[in-house]
Amino acid sequence: MTDLSHNFALVALGSNLGAREATLTRALIALDDLSEAPLRCSSWWCSAPELMADDAGEFINGVVELQTTLSAWQLLQSLQTIEQQAGRPEAHGFNASRVLDLDIICFGEAVIDMPGLVIPHPRAWQRLFVLVPLAELCPGLILPGQPESVETLIDRATGEPVTLLLAAPVLPPRLPL
Repeated sequence: MTDLSHNFALVALGSNLGAREATLTRALIALDDLSEAPLRCSSWWCSAPELMADDAGEFINGVVELQTTLSAWQLLQSLQTIEQQAGRPEAHGFNASRVLDLDIICFGEAVIDMPGLVIPHPRAWQRLFVLVPLAELCPGLILPGQPESVETLIDRATGEPVTLLLAAPVLPPRLPL
């Protein structure tokens, strides 16, 4: 089981607009720059948009594990910068289509509830498009505040199923500094 140390973070990625795979790959490279160790990434999974307009495109989703020296708040700000650089407007509607969506699923053992930042992500435990890649990446994980493993949460979750699109992407090796 993954050790939930203070600088361990799990981040969910999603995109349902534009060149989704290319956008997610660029996001991975940017996330790798925030990590002290090489990223671990789940496979890419496809999911139907839930609670969105009828013409909303299918999502590609994944989860990455990173080790960071950033605080949870600094990580959130960095994720928002990456989203904006990908073309996501700073102000966007709830459940609106998006070029890129990055959410902190958990940050070590932290439980944070403040305006603009809630960790663990308040709906992650209900969403198959988060739970399935999370279980692939961190089998047996129990999210802070949850009494059950991600696999048990998957068994209990309702919602649109997810399908495997692409095995875990491989980032180019890091260049020495």
